[in-house]
Amino acid sequence: MSNNYERERNKNAKKEAKVKKGTIFFTVFSVMILFTTTVFAQPQRGRMIERGFTHHSPERILSVLRANQEELKITEEQLEKIKNIVFSFEEEMIKMRSEGDTLRLELKKIMQDKKNRDYEKIRSSLSRASNIRQDMFIKRLKIRDEIQNVLTSEQQNALKEMKKGVRSQHLTLK
Repeated sequence: MSNNYERERNKNAKKEAKVKKGTIFFTVFSVMILFTTTVFAQPQRGRMIERGFTHHSPERILSVLRANQEELKITEEQLEKIKNIVFSFEEEMIKMRSEGDTLRLELKKIMQDKKNRDYEKIRSSLSRASNIRQDMFIKRLKIRDEIQNVLTSEQQNALKEMKKGVRSQHLTLK
């Protein structure tokens, strides 16, 4: 009888160890996901010149176009359209960043309650954060296309040539 009791106790201990390992693994994995979402949600800095105009923020593109308005033969009407596109984009991005920040705070709160941790809520929050990042990425691509569509093909080509000049200038400075 003592033998059966010991076996049963060992089985229970092994089950508890497995559950504990699974919980620890999931917690570590969730924290890693949370960390990567915050890292990738941050604006990327550095090496902007090497990446060219299309990787700059829309505000930066607008300022470059303004600074080179005469050389690129950009009209006031075109600049106004681009400015409206950029401001509309920024408003959307502010809302999306705010939603992402709210999700991160919600996730921190869920993670703090170690006794009653709701893994489905964690999964849901991580999924929504991922969707927001994807939407932000797509919006960045769309705004660049919208700005390009405001420019004529001659202006786009002149901008490309200007970008090549900046890139080669930067590379010779290294």
